[in-house]
Amino acid sequence: MYTKRIKLLNYGPIENLDIKFPSKEDAPKPIILVGENGSGKSILLSHIVNGLLWAQNVAYPETPEVEKGKVYKIRSSHYIKLGNEYCFTNIEFDDDFFVKEMILRRIKKEYESIPVKLPEANIQDIWNKIKPERSNHFDSNFSNNKGKVQNNFTRNCVLYFPPNRFEEPAWLNEENLMAQAKYMDLKHLQNHTNRRVINHSALQINQNWLFELVYDKMVFEGQFNRLPIDTNDNKVILINQFKGYHGRASNIYDISLQVIRAIMQRNDVRFAIGPRQNRMISLVSDSNSGSNQVVPNIFQLSSGETSLLNLFLSILRDFDLCGSSLSQMADIRGIVVVDEIDLHLHSIHQSEILPGLIKMFPNVQFIMTTHSPLFVLGMQRIFGDDGFVLYRLPQGWQINPEEFGEFRKAYEIFVATSRFSHDIRKEIEGAKKPIIFLEGVTDQKYLQRASELIGKESLLEKFKIQDGGGAGQLSKIFKDSTLPLTEVLSQKVLILFDCDTNKLSKDKNNLFQRTIPLQNENPIKKGIENLFNWQTLEKVKQNNPAFIDIDPGRTKTINGKPQPVPEEWTVNENEKTNLCNWLCENGTAEDFQGFQVVFKILQDLFDLQISQEQAATGPLGGPENLPKGNNIADIEES
Repeated sequence: MYTKRIKLLNYGPIENLDIKFPSKEDAPKPIILVGENGSGKSILLSHIVNGLLWAQNVAYPETPEVEKGKVYKIRSSHYIKLGNEYCFTNIEFDDDFFVKEMILRRIKKEYESIPVKLPEANIQDIWNKIKPERSNHFDSNFSNNKGKVQNNFTRNCVLYFPPNRFEEPAWLNEENLMAQAKYMDLKHLQNHTNRRVINHSALQINQNWLFELVYDKMVFEGQFNRLPIDTNDNKVILINQFKGYHGRASNIYDISLQVIRAIMQRNDVRFAIGPRQNRMISLVSDSNSGSNQVVPNIFQLSSGETSLLNLFLSILRDFDLCGSSLSQMADIRGIVVVDEIDLHLHSIHQSEILPGLIKMFPNVQFIMTTHSPLFVLGMQRIFGDDGFVLYRLPQGWQINPEEFGEFRKAYEIFVATSRFSHDIRKEIEGAKKPIIFLEGVTDQKYLQRASELIGKESLLEKFKIQDGGGAGQLSKIFKDSTLPLTEVLSQKVLILFDCDTNKLSKDKNNLFQRTIPLQNENPIKKGIENLFNWQTLEKVKQNNPAFIDIDPGRTKTINGKPQPVPEEWTVNENEKTNLCNWLCENGTAEDFQGFQVVFKILQDLFDLQISQEQAATGPLGGPENLPKGNNIADIEES
């Protein structure tokens, strides 16, 4: 169930807004709404949520979240924009569902002597339905399609997180400190639902759900083989050989582990349930010496960690309760509306962890508001420029992250004061070797190991390798470096991007921007892992299937014609470091042959540095003796 379009006329600060929510192939793109306080962000969300709650009331009339016959959002003439006589909204969802609303400044019959210009036919339709003694009308086709609406709710998560959501920490609330997991109180009755669209403080509910999830896994989903064993008295007995867990609860539990590990930034943590007398859910870390407690009670997590855990566990819980098939995160569909998604979050949660978690749910439509430039910057880094959409209110214009006013202000401060920028300048100014800035730590490790295996150590020792902090930061190094600064650099500085950034080769005197060439014949098309061939990755997959995510090839229909969609391999976001460690420990020279293209770039740069030094100081004299093709053209960043 996705939102397809929202149209608002003369509503609060919004004069004329019409947004058609985009998708990428069959999956929705995350939607981010930005703007100053009072620009209409929460108003826009309220109309979407109002429609979702109305649909839920139709599907499950015995368990409404708002009083029967009423709506979540108040209809009042006070919302009509000054200078206008009416306001109008139209929300369109999948399956041609809609919710429309019109509010007049006075009762309708008073407009018999007052001309009112209605710009569109669908507004005229709802105008005609307003009774003479009324000043508003609410219209929807949900009620005419109860079965279809119920079907949507059984296939989709539907959630709203308001800005006043807050889970009191354990130190502030003794009940939270002592809260124990218990069995969920679920009712299985016709026209009833155990799910709620609006989520405020959900940690106790999520804790109970986790408890039942683990219970179902341990009790019902253990897999065993019956093995015959010969005894000393020549008798045969059968024993159970444990094969692991398999089933719905096990699948969902594994997904919940991915969530908590992303939040904690640790791949060794898991949930643990205390004994019957103290049934709290904690986080533990497994090691060779046994299990070590990391967090005694999930209510003792930080407010930021709790906020993220609640949000994403609620998605899992809601989709689990709807009963649809669930074996991987891509199975989860639906709509999640979050007002002020950056609330309570530290900068690293905003810029890295939250965008990464959203990326883990590719078929959930996230509609979010934010004031945080760090969150927008993180979304751009994780999703790329085309992977999400940013709208500025009240106009509803689609904008680039750089056009986000708060982003620009914060970005300028960041550039001026950032420790990162200071360290970059310090490294460049004090360098005695040419410097290579790579996108990440794993890139460094791969390159170092490749040099050892394929005999390029002596070449790599001629360079100083630095972590550039991601593609976005690398771009910043090049953009922020002025031509006068690059003219006085004594050594070459190479900014080397992974193949999927599509950056053009550009030079600013001694500052070079290059991209590792894409190896089309290799299965992974993103990141430095593109340099590994099929044979190597098949070996990786056999060792640990969790390293590689595979989207199988399929056929989709475009304009009535079947079109093949090739199989896509990607590195699992949570396993990137583990994959690097395994390949660097177990890879061979043949596995790392693809890195020859990187060493070709480094060799060319080093040869250029030597030739220019010889031209400036050597016996051959001046620049006219440089080898042809080595003159560097200054190309300004567009």
